[in-house]
Amino acid sequence: MSTSKASSAKPASADAAAVPEKPAKTVFAEPIQFDLTSYPCPRCEKTMAADLYGPCQNCVAELKATQQSEATGDTAAAYEPKMNVTPNAVALKDD
Repeated sequence: MSTSKASSAKPASADAAAVPEKPAKTVFAEPIQFDLTSYPCPRCEKTMAADLYGPCQNCVAELKATQQSEATGDTAAAYEPKMNVTPNAVALKDD
């Protein structure tokens, strides 16, 4: 038994060669800092500062003036089926 242990023993220089060296530390670039409080207006491309993304105040005023309309009192017409639509047999069945 002592002969098998002695024969399986490796020299110290072989152990050092078998252990791989540690890789060099990874160096990460500094993160890019973005200014999230200012951005270009999606309509006119002017740089503006706001908490939320959207058009600038001038564009909002212009959009309200051009796109806003008065509500009319007209109601939608009641639905009337086309003349070529026929009810199915189940709908016509009398119980």
